[in-house]
Amino acid sequence: MADSKEPTATGDDYIRWLDHIWSQRLLTAREPKPELSIGIVLWPTFPMMSLTGILEPLRHAADFGDNSRPVHCRWSIMGERGYSAVASCGVRIKADVPYINPTDFDYVVVIGGLLPHLRDGPPRHRDYLKAAAAAGVPLIAACTGIFVLAQEGLLADRRVAVHPFHREDFRVAFPALKISTRDDFVIDGDRITVPGGVSILSLMTQLIKTHCGPDRAAKTVHQLSLSEQPDASEFEKSRASSFRHSSDSRVQRAVVLIESRMGQEINPETVANHVGLSSRQFARLFQEHLGMTPKRFIIETRLRYAKWLVQNSNMPMTAIAYQTGFSDCAHFATSFKAKYGAPPSSLR
Repeated sequence: MADSKEPTATGDDYIRWLDHIWSQRLLTAREPKPELSIGIVLWPTFPMMSLTGILEPLRHAADFGDNSRPVHCRWSIMGERGYSAVASCGVRIKADVPYINPTDFDYVVVIGGLLPHLRDGPPRHRDYLKAAAAAGVPLIAACTGIFVLAQEGLLADRRVAVHPFHREDFRVAFPALKISTRDDFVIDGDRITVPGGVSILSLMTQLIKTHCGPDRAAKTVHQLSLSEQPDASEFEKSRASSFRHSSDSRVQRAVVLIESRMGQEINPETVANHVGLSSRQFARLFQEHLGMTPKRFIIETRLRYAKWLVQNSNMPMTAIAYQTGFSDCAHFATSFKAKYGAPPSSLR
């Protein structure tokens, strides 16, 4: 059809084209109910990124343009009257509805909090999750929500996606469960587990594609893109991170710690202490698994972050040098050229 020809002009044209496909499909829809509906329960000290990683894709898929009305996708944060949860960043989020019949949702999501606070969650949250499971509603566990479902026996005989940082804690607590630390998410029957962080976006894109169609998923990805540069999608995958894998949980935790701080204000001794090893043991283990010393890895992490800032910000080179932990611009430029074969100014 002529109306469905994909435009090649601006991003706004692309969004209008996707919206047109969606509106034509809605003309033949018999049911006014949303294509995708998700209920959410929040644990105290939940990670804000997990919540926004669910809501933002839904918001973009739910309406035309950037109007953000919950028309074709809907979401609810549930709890008893007056319930609110404080995120790990300190922001308080109030429940906007009481516990709704779980069969009104396509999925019920539990977003866990910091491990020491998992037992602080409302007992009614746990009762609701068990009721949803009994009703056959698929459950999604985000971040440490996997611990909550496992504690309630709702992950029995399932394969589970776990963040590398929580691998050992989960394995000790639930040794019988099969885990993966290499998947963005795992769908095993009516249980879905996602480690958190940017992996949430991968899962939501898949759910939107399944329930709303590839055009809504394409619009969501387009709207959430940070840049029109050819390599923009690398941000979701690795941008300022190496995402190196190791079979040793101590090395995994060290890599997570170093990369979460972009290599700044951290040294090998601090990391070794964090993973429970002496400096010598840590250096030997790190070299064995990643082929470089911890000090070199920290420097390369800072340089990757610096490269990202050079290509994606307007910060002066001197500011980037200090931002990434180099003592002066000359030292930064020398290290950068040694790593990437060209001075940082040439990449801008």
